[in-house]
Amino acid sequence: MVKTSKINEKKYRNAILFFAKKIQNGTLGKLKLMKLLYFLDFDFFEKYGRSVTGDEYLRFEYGPVPHMGEKMLKKMSGSEIKITKRKVAVGLNDQMHIEALKDFDINVFTKEELLMLEEVADKWEKFAGAEMKNASHGEAPWIATKPNSVIDYNLVYYRNKYGEMAKI
Repeated sequence: MVKTSKINEKKYRNAILFFAKKIQNGTLGKLKLMKLLYFLDFDFFEKYGRSVTGDEYLRFEYGPVPHMGEKMLKKMSGSEIKITKRKVAVGLNDQMHIEALKDFDINVFTKEELLMLEEVADKWEKFAGAEMKNASHGEAPWIATKPNSVIDYNLVYYRNKYGEMAKI
């Protein structure tokens, strides 16, 4: 298992702020944010051999979850982001909606990281968190990892552009 570099808290916080600023259509809940971070880190790793945030991801029932994601949201809540409960629909659980309270710092990212942030945000903007969860479940990194285990970034090389497990 390849251990990614240590957490880059500045990039982590600013990636969250970026997504909260960019996705203003009411679909940015906690589930969706966790999947955006996953796609950001794994897509970037696939292209450049490293992640943006430096976090590791765990294979949970609702898809890949960044190990430090919850802790980062708690740290940022009230000062950098606002998290509110929203009623989505009758019979569904309330969604934790995430809103940026300040701008992200463009200078903490490389040109390639900014392009990947834009690419991931544009690709997933209109999708709900549940749809993103289903998409992540179709990928090799999630499929090939035991429940509740750390997902090896190198498994990203076994996915294909259709989100299905590539033939090994």
